[in-house]
Amino acid sequence: MTRALLKVTRQQQKAETRQKLLDAAAAELASGRSFDTLSLREVAKLAGIAPTSFYRHFHDMEGLGLTLIEQCGESMRKLIHDVLHQASNGRSLIRASVETLFEFFSGNQGMSRMILQESISRQPEFRRAAERLMQTMSSDLSDYLEEEARERGVPLGHAQFAADSMVAILFTAGIALLDAPADERDRRVETAIIQLRMIMRGAEAMGQQ
Repeated sequence: MTRALLKVTRQQQKAETRQKLLDAAAAELASGRSFDTLSLREVAKLAGIAPTSFYRHFHDMEGLGLTLIEQCGESMRKLIHDVLHQASNGRSLIRASVETLFEFFSGNQGMSRMILQESISRQPEFRRAAERLMQTMSSDLSDYLEEEARERGVPLGHAQFAADSMVAILFTAGIALLDAPADERDRRVETAIIQLRMIMRGAEAMGQQ
């Protein structure tokens, strides 16, 4: 085996082990654990590595937690980006966005709860990471709303405020949905859709003033 190929193989192994640590922590979060109850030793054991090997991949548990938030955030941003650029009009955009993000929350319950919890956490690094994610998603949405409004020839007022409110509703309603009884979920989805439509109508009305 050549030196270059050996280097690539080692890098792949390191990346795979790093991902095993992330997956182990995410699995525990999905089972209902909160991140602050997870220990470095426990996560390393679940990933099948020695605790001392953990430090080859993350400086500490905070570093692992921040990476989890970043990974989950990128997945959510990609989902919403795809929805925004596939929707044909405002109405389908809102319904598709709500249903897609809620499906993501349902399939990634542990990480979804963590992001919402850390947005109000006392731990500043986690709180800032969660806040950055929500701000980035809001900024992405604001840009899209302004572009889509121009294409429709509809003036839009305070697009950033509208996007901030929409993202806040998506997150809080989505997390609440995880704890809702099955027979309540459809109603809650429809409620979130109505709230987002009201925000859009308000932004359009203010754009005409």
